[in-house]
Amino acid sequence: MVSSPRARVSVDQRQHMARTLHATLQSSGVSPEQARRAVYSFFFTDVSAWCEPDWFTLGYTGWRHASREKVQADLTQLRAKVGPMRLIVGFDPEKRIPGGGDMAAYDWAMAAPGVVVECLPAPWGVPELDKSAGPYRNGAIVERTLAAVGGKALLAHLHPASRGAAGTAAYATFRGLKVIEKLAVMPREEGRR
Repeated sequence: MVSSPRARVSVDQRQHMARTLHATLQSSGVSPEQARRAVYSFFFTDVSAWCEPDWFTLGYTGWRHASREKVQADLTQLRAKVGPMRLIVGFDPEKRIPGGGDMAAYDWAMAAPGVVVECLPAPWGVPELDKSAGPYRNGAIVERTLAAVGGKALLAHLHPASRGAAGTAAYATFRGLKVIEKLAVMPREEGRR
């Protein structure tokens, strides 16, 4: 018996299916939050094993005043080493927040060839989370990166004043995720921050 190669789902097809499922669930009366969780759970965990290619997954965290030039240079250098990649960033593209490293990483990913970006913005609209929405998002970035198929790491652009990014990097290390620590600014910019 000749076995045929297993059919694979492209990253673009997976994203299209995820949007379609989300719309279908919402039109069937499922709450937006429940629909988002169901789509995330299925398409970004279960279906990852069916997707082609098994790209390198890079979680991102960075200081709010990180240098755009530094963030994008480090991402370009890393992309050259690992090939096509998926970038997971805690950025809200509709509201264009937060700024700093997250915005620079998102903008880079949108323009870089061979890069797919997934946004996990902080759920500031959930009253029960209050001020913990940022740490919740940071933990979600680490966990989503860990759930990916294939190579994975967290890139952290740090500065002595970057408590959130430092906390995310510490949590990633605790969870066993490789952390690539970089300075958040170019050496010549350090005195201006």
